[in-house]
Amino acid sequence: MSLKRSFAIVLVWMALVAPGPAEVRLPDGAERAVGSMSAQALHAMVETLASDGFAGRGVGHEGNRTAEAFIAHTLEESGVPPGAVDGTYFQPVELYQPALSGDARLSIEDARGNRVASFVAGTEFYPLPETGDRVVRAPLVLAGYGISAPDVHHDDYARFDARGAIVVVRDGAPDTLQTSTRIPEEERLELTSLERKMRDAQAHGAAGLLIIRSYMPELRSVWPEHPSVRTSSYRLLSDLRLHPAPLGAISDKAAGPIVRALEARNSLVAVFAPGLAAERVTVHNVLGLIEGRDPGRRGEMIVVGAHMDHDGIDAEGHIYNGADDNASGTAAVMSAAAALARAATAGDRPARAMLFALWNGEEKGSLGAERFVDAPEPHRKVIANLNLDMVGRDEDIPDPSDWRFNGFSKTDAASNRNTLHLLGYSYTSDLAGAVLEANEAVGLTIREDYDRGAQNLLQRSDQWPFLAHGIPAVFLTSGLHPDYHTPQDDTDRIDFAKLERVARLTARAAWIVAEGPAPQIRRR
Repeated sequence: MSLKRSFAIVLVWMALVAPGPAEVRLPDGAERAVGSMSAQALHAMVETLASDGFAGRGVGHEGNRTAEAFIAHTLEESGVPPGAVDGTYFQPVELYQPALSGDARLSIEDARGNRVASFVAGTEFYPLPETGDRVVRAPLVLAGYGISAPDVHHDDYARFDARGAIVVVRDGAPDTLQTSTRIPEEERLELTSLERKMRDAQAHGAAGLLIIRSYMPELRSVWPEHPSVRTSSYRLLSDLRLHPAPLGAISDKAAGPIVRALEARNSLVAVFAPGLAAERVTVHNVLGLIEGRDPGRRGEMIVVGAHMDHDGIDAEGHIYNGADDNASGTAAVMSAAAALARAATAGDRPARAMLFALWNGEEKGSLGAERFVDAPEPHRKVIANLNLDMVGRDEDIPDPSDWRFNGFSKTDAASNRNTLHLLGYSYTSDLAGAVLEANEAVGLTIREDYDRGAQNLLQRSDQWPFLAHGIPAVFLTSGLHPDYHTPQDDTDRIDFAKLERVARLTARAAWIVAEGPAPQIRRR
């Protein structure tokens, strides 16, 4: 045997006998509390939340209000103090549900006041649900794709003044942006989003926005005459106040003559009446708070969250019970809150405060989390967010061509036993590292694999409002499966032994973050 080979064997032996990462032990009271978390208790919570009596917990429906009350009662019975500023468990989230009246119209006039085109809501034109409700008369201007991004050398607003005008823009983004290897994928996706076009138009003083679309979904799919709980569209009421300008979509065919006239430098004026009727509704985030022990960090808190709403009932009366999505995450967060409240009562209190948040309105666009980030309750600095969404199954994607699984690779549940995906690692390695550290005592298989990709998963749950506001956040999920967003997502399909491990991981990770240095945003 050569010396070189002998040395290699010694190195291998040293690697085998060397201790792995040290398992973090919590104080005795906290260890006992976390050790008492049980699959049976989690089963009881999921079974209740995902029962037909809660009717899918759809926003704006009685089942959603029942879920709010159940969660608050469970937190109170578990000894978790209320976290909202008014001394209750409920943080109001004011929403509006836009509806289309018969008054929606768009008319185009030339410089002499002659009407050259007129549309009512139908196949060629309609307001979008994100629209403001103000009637606007203003000149039309072309603005390319409506993207103002000088940092990537693209600015459709650079050569004209959009103030007071209705800007006409194309959907999507030019190939130069979509295929650029210099721009991170998530940034390319953001550049093409409706929210970005709205924001850029507003920043340049536009009075309205018309988006030219090559594909126009049917009017009634965008504006159902009788929306079910599942298809109802909601927005934050603050968005209506912040974005009063009208927003509409117009087909390629209808926009053609308008674009040609504007390209020929003919002056056109539009009268845009969105015809919006907005029904207001208030739902609630449910918040529980465990105060920290360190006076020097009293102004900081960790937020541990999961969304409690789901899809409700569809037009045919099918109930979408959402056992995995997201009664599983809700139960895990409530279980972690109860365990750490027991530890605090026994004298083991974390250094920083922990807020346990059960968000409302995630299925309508992370509305509750967005509301919270805009105005945290209690009024403290949020140093980190742990988000749980769909944590009770094993990832199973039999058919990647299914639109629900766009961008995912084929996989099966057997390949994902005991597996949990950790997202956010490319934004905050500190916080991701705390989760991995906590897992030393739990033993899940954690994969860091979905921060990038066409599935855009990182932006599809309640961690995103935190990341978008520069707050370190990570997302834990066991992945998608064929029952995702179907009436078959029921309690009997949950792996409660796995869910218990996820709940224990959550409690341990929250403790580690509460005790350590504040995590930082560090993109990689």
